[in-house]
Amino acid sequence: MFKIVITSLGLLCSTLALAELSISEKMRPVVYSQVNPEMARLPVPATPNQMNLPAFGQGLIGWGSGPEGAQARLDSITAADVHQMQIQGLTLEMVQAWQAFYTHESQRNPGNPTAPLRALLMQKIVSLW
Repeated sequence: MFKIVITSLGLLCSTLALAELSISEKMRPVVYSQVNPEMARLPVPATPNQMNLPAFGQGLIGWGSGPEGAQARLDSITAADVHQMQIQGLTLEMVQAWQAFYTHESQRNPGNPTAPLRALLMQKIVSLW
């Protein structure tokens, strides 16, 4: 009797695990890549004093995260902000390299909604230089 109960529980657990896996696979959306395989990703440009990328993007540049953050910073950046970036080691060459990187990235991956906004933000920083 005990063997039957254990075997039944084992089968029930296996069935539930399989059903859960089947449900989770159906809930996961299919993502179709828009990355152009013919275009190589450019190397990541330099940052002031080799700061890490989150400190550079979200800290120094202040672009937040996602397209909303980039758009908000694009709308609000001032010449005074750019001057503070210069004091912290940002060079015009770095800004131009990042602009080229994000311009290329928006062409390489049209599915990246943030890249074109970051390219525009870098272009605006150049104009406020």
